[in-house]
Amino acid sequence: MEMFDKNKIETVAKVMADSFKTDPLNQALLNGLTGKNELLHAHSLIHIDNAIRANSLQLLDGNPKAFLVGLDSDDESVLRDIRMVIKVYLKTFRILSWQDIKTILSNNKKVKNVVNFKWQKEFINDRYYRIKIVAVDKELKGTGAFRRLVTPVLDHCDKSNIPVVLETHNNNNVGLYEHFGFELVKTIESDNTDVKQYCMIRYPDDSKMK
Repeated sequence: MEMFDKNKIETVAKVMADSFKTDPLNQALLNGLTGKNELLHAHSLIHIDNAIRANSLQLLDGNPKAFLVGLDSDDESVLRDIRMVIKVYLKTFRILSWQDIKTILSNNKKVKNVVNFKWQKEFINDRYYRIKIVAVDKELKGTGAFRRLVTPVLDHCDKSNIPVVLETHNNNNVGLYEHFGFELVKTIESDNTDVKQYCMIRYPDDSKMK
């Protein structure tokens, strides 16, 4: 089991926050906030802590500057996720001013219909693996870090004969994941926002199954 000291956790959270600054969903949620950077980092710390507790955080060769967060559906915990959401809300109210709180609540109302983590039930009845986050620090871009993070997960799921699901709100990610065998099976849209959720599935590769 990977050991995570405070410095590693801080680095992972920073990479996550930096990676998602330009994510369309985050941009829409944080639009107009004065404390957006502090909030994004605080939320990243909460997400990483939750991933560690779920044993779903995988570093690339122990390097906190490249990581994947993913989980088998058999290991998902509704209670754990509820606790994380509560922590996110509490931290948000501690960090933001009252004006910022009103702004983020308004922003959330606009995008809430394009945030759906149960879409896969329309396509999959049994076990699956969900990739939640893949983040690589800018200094590791072009080194093959992304491929080295994703490939072992895909190989494991092929051998286990289970599909892999993910959702992204960044259209630029769709082609990247298609390169790894994912299919865009659903796009969730809303009249209230230009943000869209792209829902993707990679079914097991029969040639790799044992």
